Amino acid sequence: MKILLVQPKSSERMVGFTSMIRPEPLALEIIAATVPGHEVQILDMRVDPTLETTLAEFGPDLVGITGYTTDVPRMRQICSQVKATSPETTTVVGGYHATLCPEDFDLEAVDYIVSGEGELTFPELVSILEEGRGVEGIDGIIYRRHGHQVASRMRELFPDLDNLPLAARHLTERYRQHYHFHFWENPYLIETARGCPFRCTFCAVWKFHRGKCRFKGAETIFNELKTIPSPIICFADDNFLQDIRRAQRLYHLAKREGFSARFWMQARADTIVKHPDIITKWAEIGLDSILIGFERFREEELAKLNKRTSVKTNEKAAEILSANGVDIWGSFIVDPDWSKFDFDFLIDYVHRLKVSFPIFTVLTPLPGTAFFQEKLKELKTRNYEVFDFLHSVLPTKLPLQEFYSNLARLYASTTMGLKELKQRIKAGKIPVSALRRVREVLSDVTNPQAYLESVESL
Repeated sequence: MKILLVQPKSSERMVGFTSMIRPEPLALEIIAATVPGHEVQILDMRVDPTLETTLAEFGPDLVGITGYTTDVPRMRQICSQVKATSPETTTVVGGYHATLCPEDFDLEAVDYIVSGEGELTFPELVSILEEGRGVEGIDGIIYRRHGHQVASRMRELFPDLDNLPLAARHLTERYRQHYHFHFWENPYLIETARGCPFRCTFCAVWKFHRGKCRFKGAETIFNELKTIPSPIICFADDNFLQDIRRAQRLYHLAKREGFSARFWMQARADTIVKHPDIITKWAEIGLDSILIGFERFREEELAKLNKRTSVKTNEKAAEILSANGVDIWGSFIVDPDWSKFDFDFLIDYVHRLKVSFPIFTVLTPLPGTAFFQEKLKELKTRNYEVFDFLHSVLPTKLPLQEFYSNLARLYASTTMGLKELKQRIKAGKIPVSALRRVREVLSDVTNPQAYLESVESL
C-alpha cells in the first residue's frame, strides 16, 4: 500500500513562533516506522507545500494527517483536497485534538480517526484496509457509518515504550536543512516518556494519556542517542526529569562513554529544587537549556491552575539553573483579566529571575479539557487558528488594543536584544543564520498591531 503522511502547513497569517521553532515531525516519523513493507512518504507542508503535485506523482492509497488545535482547519482542508483529487483514497486523521474532539472531524472527507496513540491502531487499520475487510473490530478508531460518527472500543495504551520502533527519520532527510529549534540548526527530537502525573487545569497532556505515565529505559534512550548525527538534541517529553533514577542512569551511561551534546529539555521547578545534583551532572555532559512552566508570579494564581508548586520553588529552581550555566526558557501565562499593573510586575519579575528566553502565553481554554467546557460560553471565537496562545479567545479586561500593546511590551522589555544575540553569535553559542529568524519573530511579537491584523485577516 502507498501511504502518504502529512504534516500541515502552519498558518502564514498568524503572529507566533512557527517560523522560530520548526522541529522534525516526530509523530509522523514514528507512525511511519510502524508500517514496514509499505511504501511510505512524509510530506512536511511547513517547508514543502506541494500536496497537489505529491498526490498526482505518488498516487497514495491512504493519506494520514496529524496536528494540534491550531492545525484543525488545515487538516480538514487537506482531507477535502485529497477526496476532491481522488475520492477512492482513504483519509485518516490523528493526534491530540482529533482524539479529544473528534466531532471537529465529522465530515465526509474524513474516513477514519485514530483515537489515542497510533502505533498499534494505525498498522492494524492499514492491514485490514489492504485486505478489504471491515474495520468494525479495530480498537481505537472512529469512523463514519450512515452519515454519522461511530466509535470503536478504546484501545489500551502502548504497553512498553522500549518496544516502540525507532523513528523513520530517513523519510524527512530531504527537509533536514529546514528544521530548527529557536537558535539551533539541525536539532533532533527524541521522545523518552509519555504522560504526566499532574492535573494542571490548562493542559491536555494528562487527558490524552489518561492520567498515566510511561517511560523508556535509560539503555534504550542511550542507544537511540548514539544514532543521532547531530550535536543538538531536544527531548520531546513534557517533563524529562520525572523519573530521577532514570535520569541518573542515563547520565552515567553518557559519562562512561564520553557522550555529550547540547541538550534541551522540559522540567518542573519542584523536581529541580528537590534534585539540584541532577542539573549539575547533566550540565557536565552538555545540558544547555531547560524550559520551565513558571506560569504565574502570585501564589493564589498558581493554585488556581492546580500547578502544585509555589512561586518560591520557581525562584529557587531559577537560581539552581543559573548557578549551573543552564539557560532558562521560562513560560508565563498571561491572564485576559490582567491590568497594566500586572504586565508591569511580570516584566520586573522576569528580569529578577534572569530568564534567558521568556515565553508569554495567553490563557487559552484548550478543546478537550474541563477548562474549555467551563469557559465555552465566554469564548469570543471558535476559529482554532487563534488558539495559538498569543491571541485571547476570552474577553479581556483591558481594551483589546491595549491588551495586545502590553503583551507586545512584555516581549520588547524582556526578550534578549540584538546586541546580546550578536555577543552569543561571536561566542559560538548561536549560529549567524538564527539572527534573521529572531528579527522576524521579534518584529511580530513586539508589534501590537500585528496581533489585531492577523485576526482580521482570517
